[in-house]
Amino acid sequence: MFTKIFIRTFPSTEECELFESILQTRWPALIDRAEGVRFTAWRNPQTPHISTVIWEFPSESAQKTIEKLIEEHISKFTKTLSPKTITFSGEQKIELTS
Repeated sequence: MFTKIFIRTFPSTEECELFESILQTRWPALIDRAEGVRFTAWRNPQTPHISTVIWEFPSESAQKTIEKLIEEHISKFTKTLSPKTITFSGEQKIELTS
């Protein structure tokens, strides 16, 4: 399992909500292009101007497909809204469940 995490800090809660609405509108159709991919978006009520998106990929090729789609369809919005973005990419090494 491969993961990519985006933590975006927007200048305002409204811009964060606008960006999340763009994701909700665009990703359902786009995600169908890569089977087995999981997308989740998270927001902490104490910091409503920060959006965290977690992508999980079954393979590196699926990750590359989604990253290309992000560049083609989502990056123009992040450039317009100008959030501070931190990313993490990596392969899962340990999973514990009870």
